[in-house]
Amino acid sequence: MKKIRWLLQICFLVVFASLFTALVPQTARADFAERPVGFVVIDQDGGVDGAVYKEWRQMVKLAYRFPYYQIIDGGEPQMLVSQAVRDGVKLDAASLAALAEKSKMDVLVVARIYEMDESLVSGWGFRFDHDTYVRVVADAELFVYKKDGNKLLKKRVRESGLRDMGNYDKPAETIKWQLSKLVNTMENKPIIGS
Repeated sequence: MKKIRWLLQICFLVVFASLFTALVPQTARADFAERPVGFVVIDQDGGVDGAVYKEWRQMVKLAYRFPYYQIIDGGEPQMLVSQAVRDGVKLDAASLAALAEKSKMDVLVVARIYEMDESLVSGWGFRFDHDTYVRVVADAELFVYKKDGNKLLKKRVRESGLRDMGNYDKPAETIKWQLSKLVNTMENKPIIGS
């Protein structure tokens, strides 16, 4: 008889606990201030396609992770930075601070691409062999502005030269890793790919 009473008490407690959990509203909230990050690519060469953009965005996303940051593609930051570049505004700390304030961004990452090119070149005429080489050109300016502390980092990427065929980095890869290095330096995180 004691075992049955003990079993009924356990069942009653389980039913009461499940009813209590079902009736009491569950609020699981994390109080993270989501800070927007504007990622803007200004492609003056025409070589940035969707796949390249996704790779570069991933580098920014690794440094500015959810739930603390929210990456904003296109929209207001893209429109404002593009308009500023068309108007001839020099991208420096003051102009990027104004653009970040106007677009309501806490962090503004800008990649301005001047040239990304790779072309095959015959060795005849340049060297005394008859091999085929790849002429690689990567020319870009990268900016990371962070409102917190009014910090700006910028990097000019310039690579040009003949490389052995099959043994070279594509220009988009070179820019991607420099962008990764820049955003990770801004956030005092380990440098990826170096």
